[in-house]
Amino acid sequence: MATVLSSSRAIAAAGQRPGAALATPMAVRSGRQQPARREARRALLTVTAAAGALESGGPAPLLLPGADSRYEGLKVLVAGATGGVGKAVVKQLAAQGIAVRALVRDGVKASAALPPSSQGVEIVEGDVYKFSTLVKAMEGCNVVICATGPTDRLNPLGPFIVDCEGTKNLVAVAQQQGVKKFVLVTSIGCDDPLFPLNAYWGVLFWKKQGEVALQRSGLDYTIIRPGGLVDDASTGRGVGNLVMAGPDAYGLPPRQRPGSVLRTDVAACCVAALVEPAAAGKVVEVIAQKDAPARPLAELFASV
Repeated sequence: MATVLSSSRAIAAAGQRPGAALATPMAVRSGRQQPARREARRALLTVTAAAGALESGGPAPLLLPGADSRYEGLKVLVAGATGGVGKAVVKQLAAQGIAVRALVRDGVKASAALPPSSQGVEIVEGDVYKFSTLVKAMEGCNVVICATGPTDRLNPLGPFIVDCEGTKNLVAVAQQQGVKKFVLVTSIGCDDPLFPLNAYWGVLFWKKQGEVALQRSGLDYTIIRPGGLVDDASTGRGVGNLVMAGPDAYGLPPRQRPGSVLRTDVAACCVAALVEPAAAGKVVEVIAQKDAPARPLAELFASV
């Protein structure tokens, strides 16, 4: 994981006196916000997140790229915004001052779980299975991050509805509206019909169909396949630095053993994939390994 700067070093990196930085208001992002102001805000948010993690005894967060001009002008539609990875994506985008539209099925529930509109987050209701709801939801957005997944494990059609047809619908609308980047989160095991997760109504088979639709769409894409998803490293899972490999690298023998990864780290990969040239047109499998060296996300994408 990236090294966390001390608060004094991070504030200095933002070019401010410690007192001035602490007094900086958590301003709302707007199209007129100046780059220097965004830099200071991102630095302060990073310090706050890092300090909170260290005080609570938790792991240091995987730091996103700093004030990066490549994010200028992006408006991100996040599908599956109230799920574990989707929620982390929205929070990380908002923390960097990037405009976000969160696509959810229940706006009331989402309002309680996501950052407020004052942080640049707009909530819109829709259903990936209902094509007509997606056209308006995606209007004005120029990049998409899809982190959807079926929530009703007792519904045998859930994976087909969400991971296959839902993803196809998002891809089709993205094509119609000229979206310039589409990041899709699926799972390790999508290339292996015998992978145990397929016992859950063929979920990986249907995720694979969504992947194929995106790959054939002509859109600039990155597909991120995480290992087992965890919320924190206190259980011992998801501990270590990120490792990336190409498709079908992890799974049943003779593949490498699939590991785990923090949802926040998967979210960081999604956000970085929006602007990293080395992520374009790739399927990457992501896990955490205790003995792996810390490497920047740009370098990890380039290694695949």
